[in-house]
Amino acid sequence: MVKLARGWQLAALTVVVSLSLAGCAAAPIVAEGLRTPVPSAPVPHGSSEETPATSAARGATIGTTFVAVIDGDTIDTAAGRVRIIGIDTPERSECGYDEASMAIGQVLAVGDPVTLELPEGQNDADRYQRLLRFVMTDGGVDLGLMQLEAGHALARYDSRDGYPAHPREASYHAAQIATQGANRAVVTAGCRDAALAPPPVFTPPAFTPPANTPPVGEERWWAQYPSCSALKKNLVGHPTGPFSRADPEQLEIYEWFAFGAGNRGDGDGDGLACEGW
Repeated sequence: MVKLARGWQLAALTVVVSLSLAGCAAAPIVAEGLRTPVPSAPVPHGSSEETPATSAARGATIGTTFVAVIDGDTIDTAAGRVRIIGIDTPERSECGYDEASMAIGQVLAVGDPVTLELPEGQNDADRYQRLLRFVMTDGGVDLGLMQLEAGHALARYDSRDGYPAHPREASYHAAQIATQGANRAVVTAGCRDAALAPPPVFTPPAFTPPANTPPVGEERWWAQYPSCSALKKNLVGHPTGPFSRADPEQLEIYEWFAFGAGNRGDGDGDGLACEGW
């Protein structure tokens, strides 16, 4: 009986060990360092969704170099494309676009050092996968504040628009000079001033007699009139024509209105000036 019991115990132990080995074969061990991370979707600017990378980058400040201007609120750096936090400048083809873009080029050259800062509470990137950052030049110029103070940008995409708040929000709004137009368009200070300026008034140039014309006197009364039409309006009793080329006493008057005044007083070439005016 003792031998029989021991036989049953050995058989049971064999079954347990076999099942354990079968379970191990079904779930192989994978080294933690070899796991493949699951890529996360890009985070829209102002979205409440966050990726682990976003949380880890909060409050981070890095140094990099400037590469190129994309527009008044976007630049390329060695660290990637950067959308400046808290501002909005005119889009391509809108008034003020060129001025806002050139403003950045006036303070940064290719290779210049810049500092990128991701403040607490901000997303790491927008829906276009651009890094969302404050951008500071090596000389301490805050590019976002610079654009606002120059009238090139609106303070936007912050808690007042339903986006995450940022620590420079109040100072950005206080510095804003530009205004918002139809369809939320950015109306820069320069474009607004140009639109408000009155149209230029055209002033015709004053008539100047030819250089060889003697001074006007009563003996040359006709020389004060730049055209036959001006002569017709005189209120002092001067004759209004027509003046004949064939009349020696009228020849000088004829030549003045036909040629000297420059208004083709004898337009039909019949030898009579100021005829039918």
